[in-house]
Amino acid sequence: MYKKLFFIFLIVSVSLLSACISRLARPAITGTIQDYQNKPVAGCKVGETMTDANGQFYLKEIRYNKFFIPEMFYMEAPPLHYMEKIEKEGFLNYSIEAFHRFGGGQSKGATANLDTIYIKRINEVIKVEDFIYSNWKFAANKNLDTLYGTNTNFRPYNSVTNSRDFVQKMDYGLDYKFRSAKKPDTTWSAESYDLKTTYFVSLHSNGTYRGKKIGKYQNPWKHRREYDRTYRESYSIADDSLNTSGKFKFSKDKIVFDEAFNRSKNTYKIDSIDRDIIILTRSNN
Repeated sequence: MYKKLFFIFLIVSVSLLSACISRLARPAITGTIQDYQNKPVAGCKVGETMTDANGQFYLKEIRYNKFFIPEMFYMEAPPLHYMEKIEKEGFLNYSIEAFHRFGGGQSKGATANLDTIYIKRINEVIKVEDFIYSNWKFAANKNLDTLYGTNTNFRPYNSVTNSRDFVQKMDYGLDYKFRSAKKPDTTWSAESYDLKTTYFVSLHSNGTYRGKKIGKYQNPWKHRREYDRTYRESYSIADDSLNTSGKFKFSKDKIVFDEAFNRSKNTYKIDSIDRDIIILTRSNN
């Protein structure tokens, strides 16, 4: 009787140890590769595949198996990280990269549609006037000294500069410390908060612009948690919002806005511009 139970236990144990869980190594990826003139780029290498005559590509889903018992001890899905190179003779090299903390636990059939990715020819000359007249979203500091802008074509994974620093500034803004002059009540002291400034600007070829500047205050977590616990509600500072419109002049590598954009020193040098991004630095001249 005991031998029979032992063998049953052994068989069950071996079965569990040999049982596997399917994990995601890379989702199926689809997208289109185009040049800066919106023409499809055929024969472009993307990972292990090539784009067709329409510039479209498809990468198959990749999965791997893990033993069931060891996976149980982790108590969470594994992370997912993948990177695929984009290469074409005569063009700059790019890459598709993604990371998800628990993405490895996605079930079969996971997909990622990357839409259109624009790639730049080597030594391609960018004409500012071809790209400047667009709807821009700028991340800036309080004084609008440096403006990191993107337009509607921008994709984080297709950053022309391939700069994580640029993408981080766009995602999280150029925060600066704001000293609160008000206290929630007498039990609190005035605290410092981070302020993120975003400026939405539409530049038109007739020399006019429309904009909306938004200042969003972000409270330190420890103070927000204390307020939540005491008052059972979140404490927040209302966003500042300002609509503007006016005129600007564009000349070579400079843009000069009128006073409606900012009160003073509205001459900006175009440090960098591409199809999707622009970096403006305020000049004293």
